[in-house]
Amino acid sequence: MENNSLTQMVADICNGTYCQAQLVQFIELTKKISLGYLRYQEVIGKRISGEREETKVELEDLALDCIAELFSGDGNGNFPQLSKYYFPFLENQNICDTEILALTRRLVVRKTKQELSRIFRERDPEGAKIVRNIKVAIRSSEKLEIFRDLGKDFVFYKNGININKDKPIDPNIISSYLRKEFSPIPENVLHSRFIDIFSPNDSISSAIKKLLKTIYNLENYQNFLAMDVIVKLIRKAKYEVLRDKLNADDQVPTPLDQLETQEIEGYVKIVMEKIQQKINKLYLKSGKITPSKAQIYNLALHDVLFDLLHKKDSSSYYRNLKYYLPHLTQMQYRKEERTVFEYLAKVAKKNFRNHLKELL
Repeated sequence: MENNSLTQMVADICNGTYCQAQLVQFIELTKKISLGYLRYQEVIGKRISGEREETKVELEDLALDCIAELFSGDGNGNFPQLSKYYFPFLENQNICDTEILALTRRLVVRKTKQELSRIFRERDPEGAKIVRNIKVAIRSSEKLEIFRDLGKDFVFYKNGININKDKPIDPNIISSYLRKEFSPIPENVLHSRFIDIFSPNDSISSAIKKLLKTIYNLENYQNFLAMDVIVKLIRKAKYEVLRDKLNADDQVPTPLDQLETQEIEGYVKIVMEKIQQKINKLYLKSGKITPSKAQIYNLALHDVLFDLLHKKDSSSYYRNLKYYLPHLTQMQYRKEERTVFEYLAKVAKKNFRNHLKELL
């Protein structure tokens, strides 16, 4: 076994006898494997990096996030996770670089999948909840079926077709049933059809059945939908229902209203926690404002967010602050409060809008 071989490098890292150059080289290797998997997921249609155009740097950062836990040390320069994984294989004196590389790919891809799932839940809890509800609906329904192709999950309505998992159906029959040779339904047509049949009181299972029944009857298009497309449709439909209710100033509470209110209030809380951290870091620690003034800013900024939610975005920051400082004059506001308060207000509104986009 040559000293510069991959096998030797992995053995040195697991034994704690590595040099810094070996560790850097191995981290770079695992990052490339993780990045390659992330890019493949993007190619097959999964929006790993979101909707932004500049995704290269973000994917590289995400790859590092995904492998970071593998290099969690014990304080003495050892990496317990790597050692536990590789040691059983390193005991084989005849193991070669090709086998070690295959083991490394398996480890990194598995870890990347795990971290992606965690990151998705943290970044988009509403989307993760919809996906979970869709999978539950499929498992509990005799009418819905799921299949996987090119790394993506697809759902279709069986409509009486008999699928025996113990005895796979003829691929030609299922391909014909799914109308795979046809083009996917255009997004605008799909959205229009779903809005027509969607009801806020529908369960996820009921909504999916309605949607896939409709697709089944559109004979010139494919008879199935990707899971991420369904999530996007449900999210967009919920948004339009909420928007219509706000436009109509409908004050009658429904279960959907309560759910959306809870989610939005949760986002307000998250944003305000970040703003409080910023106030503490930038102004309280340096003594630029007093604790009592920080509390007043917190309350007034909370009102700014609810003004934004209720389409009072043009409301006066001065009035927001004056509510808690009754003796505040316009001149005092411009001279003493405006710079800091309006900076914090803009940061809070920007963060809140980003969270609302996630919800919608």
